[in-house]
Amino acid sequence: MPYIIDGNNLIGSIPDIALEDPGARKKIVEIVRKYQKSKKSSVIVVFDGEPDGVFHRDPLNEKFTVVYPRYGDSADDEIKRILNRYTYFKDVVLVTSDRELKSYARKKGARVINSIEFHHELRRYNRVLGIKESNQKRINARLSDSEVDHWLKIFED
Repeated sequence: MPYIIDGNNLIGSIPDIALEDPGARKKIVEIVRKYQKSKKSSVIVVFDGEPDGVFHRDPLNEKFTVVYPRYGDSADDEIKRILNRYTYFKDVVLVTSDRELKSYARKKGARVINSIEFHHELRRYNRVLGIKESNQKRINARLSDSEVDHWLKIFED
C-alpha cells in the first residue's frame, strides 16, 4: 500500500515541529522513515519546492522517496501528478489536510488520512517502538560474573 504524504501539511499538523524550523523536513523524514520500515509500504513525501526551484527526487531506499515539485509547481500539483500514475487507487493512501487534494484523491478512489490523524498514528507507533526497544535492551542485558554469582546464591537457598 503506497503512502503519498503532503510533507509541509504534515509538519503543520505536528505541534512540536514548526515550518520555520530549518530542520523540520529532516525531522519529518526520519519520523516517517521509521514508520515506513515497520509497515514495509512504499512512501513518497512531497514537500513544497526547494529554494532553487529545481525538480528533485531523493530516494532514501527502494521504498522511500522525497520529492520536490518542478519550478513553478506546488506540492499539490506534484501530488496530483503522482496520484495519476496509479491505476488501482484502492491501495493508495494520501496523507493531507488539504480539502482540494482530499477531494481529488477520493474521486480517484484513493484512501485519505488527515495529517493530524496520521500524526497521532505516528505518535502511537513511536510509543510502541520505544517500549519494544526498551524491552529489547532489558532482554539483551548482560550480567557480570559477580552478578550471576549473587543471583545463584539467592536462588540456591
